[in-house]
Amino acid sequence: MLELIILLISVVANFGLAMVVIAKNPHGRVNRNFALLALSLVVWLIANYISTHPIFLDQLTWIRVAMATASILSMSMLLLTNVFPQGEAYRKNLARLVIVSGCVVALLALTPLVFSGLEVSGSSVTPIPGLGMALFMPFVFASLSGSIYILFRRFRLLKGRLKEQVRYALIGVMVTFTLLVLLNFVVIIVFRNTSFIFLSPLFGLVFTASFAYGIIRLKLFDIRLIIARFVAYLLLLLVAGLLYGFLGAALSFFIIGVQPSLAQILVSTSVVGFLVLFVQPLRKFFNYITRTIFYQDDYDTKSVLDNLATVLVHSTETKPLAAVSLAILKKALKSDFITLVLMDETAKDGTKLLGDDHNSSVFSSITPQQFRRHVADIMSFDLIEAPADHFHGEMQKAGVSIIVRLETKSEIVGYCIFGYKTTGSAYSERDIDLIRIASDELAVAIQNTLRFEQIQGFNDTLQQRIEDATKELRESNAQLQRLDEAKDEFVSMASHQLRTPLTSVKGYISMVLEGDAGKITSMQRQLLSEAFISSERMVHLISDFLNVSRLQTGTFILEKKSVDLAKIVTQEVESLQTTAHAHNLKLHYRAPSYFPVLNIDEGKIRQVLMNFIDNAIYYSEENTTISITLGVDAGYAVLEVRDTGIGVPKEEQAHLFSKFFRATNARKQRPDGTGVGLFLAKKVITAHGGSMVFSSIENEGSTFGFRLPIKKLSASSDTNKLDK
Repeated sequence: MLELIILLISVVANFGLAMVVIAKNPHGRVNRNFALLALSLVVWLIANYISTHPIFLDQLTWIRVAMATASILSMSMLLLTNVFPQGEAYRKNLARLVIVSGCVVALLALTPLVFSGLEVSGSSVTPIPGLGMALFMPFVFASLSGSIYILFRRFRLLKGRLKEQVRYALIGVMVTFTLLVLLNFVVIIVFRNTSFIFLSPLFGLVFTASFAYGIIRLKLFDIRLIIARFVAYLLLLLVAGLLYGFLGAALSFFIIGVQPSLAQILVSTSVVGFLVLFVQPLRKFFNYITRTIFYQDDYDTKSVLDNLATVLVHSTETKPLAAVSLAILKKALKSDFITLVLMDETAKDGTKLLGDDHNSSVFSSITPQQFRRHVADIMSFDLIEAPADHFHGEMQKAGVSIIVRLETKSEIVGYCIFGYKTTGSAYSERDIDLIRIASDELAVAIQNTLRFEQIQGFNDTLQQRIEDATKELRESNAQLQRLDEAKDEFVSMASHQLRTPLTSVKGYISMVLEGDAGKITSMQRQLLSEAFISSERMVHLISDFLNVSRLQTGTFILEKKSVDLAKIVTQEVESLQTTAHAHNLKLHYRAPSYFPVLNIDEGKIRQVLMNFIDNAIYYSEENTTISITLGVDAGYAVLEVRDTGIGVPKEEQAHLFSKFFRATNARKQRPDGTGVGLFLAKKVITAHGGSMVFSSIENEGSTFGFRLPIKKLSASSDTNKLDK
């Protein structure tokens, strides 16, 4: 009796839990696999019990049924653990392999290959294993071992609540199925002892209890829903089972004269109780069949609106949105056709047709004003016998049954035209309600897509204009580059042509100044000196232009050799003393007692020095001193030229070393400047591996110079090209 009570409790608990879980989410992978496992456990417990108390069939058949169910139970356990607890498969292809293997092993267990017969010894009955046991036992052990392995792996990887769920599932599986395998398979097959079979329901109860604890403690499912439905199912089972059991027993005793045993009453009662649970699904199934036959034009309003809402939310283009939406309504309402007439000011006739191309010429001939005048909200033509005017006549000829206005709070979007129903019946009140709701949603969605398309069209137009403007800028830039190349070519050619005669002029003036042409007066010397200085400036200017031209063409190179930089600075300062005296300025320079010899381009460094000192002279006020210093600082040769001149405005200093750039105050002070001296100086110093020295305060003075790396320029070096 105790064995039967344990069986009933375990069966009811597992069955109730399976029904509640699958009812909560029938499509959830975890829910479905858990329900399959629980139901497999219920069937196995019943078959296992009946195998020791056989009814209807012989004992060997019930044992084989129990073994077949055990293989399904093992399969179900592995399927559940594969997706537990979040529904994500641990191994994607595992389910198909396990299902096929489980079904094959279950069919094999029903044959004599697993248990070939029974060995009776006194009151003890022991099944005789066959050759098929070599396949059955490895499958069961592999399924259970795989389940434990997967749960253990998930337990190590997961955290928090999910980790605790797996913990309780792991404990329940290990305890339950370890005991089941040991006492129901190993003990029976190896030791041929069936004394522990009655404990099987208790192990099933342990399994249910472990999952139930995880459910209640960790809220794996909604516990209130579980309790409510479980109690409902339990009461239904008890009432149906008790009524059938007592009525069946009474009828058997009083009419047939046979008194059934308690086991027969309980088993038959349990079977009836389970069948009662399938009354509701069967009722739904037959209702669906009869509704399909007798109500061919029936539909689920909620499903139709849900499908329509999905399309309206995810569509951003008007034509696809209209096509899919109208197809949904057409299928549900069984309409002959559905056409959208949208208000479009850009169209020739003010409307645009979408949907079914049915009598499009008729609908296109109706003006927007006629639609607005005749269709205020929704118009049905089913009850109109004679057309009242041209509009009604055209609509009836076109087979129109209903027209509904698509209107939002801000505007009339258009009109939706429905043809007659293909079933031959008129549109019902339920159909009209669906059309009203759908038209409201459709109006808002179409308005949104139209505005989106307008914005998209504007973006496309803007993009095209940007591309056109970019093309024009590229063409203009190409033209400017061609002009720049022509300018460079002209500067190079003019500089070469001017250089030779200018050198001759400078030489002849120098000869006159030195007395080669006879004695000259002081006035003549002063004028010739000014001419010599100007010609010398012109020579340097031409050299600058030539160097810039060479930079552009990539032919400007450094010709390095060992040079005493201190000596070069001394010579350049002395050569510019005359120019400084002419501007009432003093050049102050004290050469260092020792300075390392550097491998540099002497000519180009002289040109840089001349540019720095020449700028200081022309931008300094009279009766001031220009200081030139040369020294060594942290491994660098450092030259600085300081003046107290006009300085450089702060906002223009970033552009100072650009080609042809001149500061605003410099252009006023010296209009004839070119803006290439500092540009060329930076290129030369950078090519030597050095850097520029510059600081300036407007109206207070400037410092120009450079820093050259001594170690790098002390080694031998060949000629080097400069970058443009």
